Amino acid sequence: MEQAQLQTTGVLIPPPDKPSSLAPRVFAATLLIATLIGTLIADCYCFENSYLLHLLALTMTFFSLREFWVLCRARGLQTFGTWGTLSGLMLVVMHFWALQIWSTPPSGDLHTKLYHLHRADKVVIGGLVVAVSGVFLLTARRHKYELSMGGLGATCLGLIYIWFLPSFVLKLRHMGADGLPGGLGWNLFGTKMIIATIVIAKGCDVFAYLVGRKLGKHKAFPMLSPGKTKEGLAAGIVGSVGLALLLRWEPLNVLPASSFGLLETSALGAVIGFSGILGDLSESLLKRSAGVKDASRMVPGFGGVLDVIDSLTIAGPVAYFLIPIML
Repeated sequence: MEQAQLQTTGVLIPPPDKPSSLAPRVFAATLLIATLIGTLIADCYCFENSYLLHLLALTMTFFSLREFWVLCRARGLQTFGTWGTLSGLMLVVMHFWALQIWSTPPSGDLHTKLYHLHRADKVVIGGLVVAVSGVFLLTARRHKYELSMGGLGATCLGLIYIWFLPSFVLKLRHMGADGLPGGLGWNLFGTKMIIATIVIAKGCDVFAYLVGRKLGKHKAFPMLSPGKTKEGLAAGIVGSVGLALLLRWEPLNVLPASSFGLLETSALGAVIGFSGILGDLSESLLKRSAGVKDASRMVPGFGGVLDVIDSLTIAGPVAYFLIPIML
């Protein structure tokens, strides 16, 4: 078995990627897409809420955190996996409850509505404070003070990276056509925005992978992500713009032409695609630090759950803040 090489910089670099069959990747991607589409359709038309989407997020948070703690321990970091995992799951549940207040504030004057929206935000922020405070208490009880800073940093990073950043994808689901939480037609419009974000971000990854695999000659990040080429990344950005324009096409109407002009749609595609690349590189940084190629072998053709959601950790927040500006 090939072993990871320890470079003079002290960074563990896994063996070079080996060519792999596309069949497992295509099968896993088809299953994931079908699951996501079925979840969004059921939520939008059957429940008119995000029950199933949050249930899916709960499942993916659990497995993502398990993979993240393994990466941390591979570097000898003290972690609090049980507390961190329970906290992450608790935050997903609290986030869902907060979104119910966020999306359906009670009738009344503007001051009353703003108060309830502020209350919803405090629920989520308060939950995060409790989670982080618990990490400090557990660190103090362990009495391994020389490892405390690494353990605190790793556990808090897990909560931010696995829960906080992806939570903006869930917030997109509740965005209205006016760019406001629980705003105009948020049930259908929010569903369209989350579909657009995922299609553009993951589409960028697909274009970059296919073109880089066939035509890539110049390594973009040889130490961080050996499989990425400049040709592939350029194709990914161009493909993202093309996908955004396709989603604006009237028969699809995922990005309504009445809300997104041609220039805005192209910019949205390019920025979300580039953000997806940054998300992918962020996870590559974590894996290289741990000296592994994939977060796990749970998803055939992809690696772990972290390898599936990596691009959305950055693309989700960017889309959440960028779309209201475009509107």
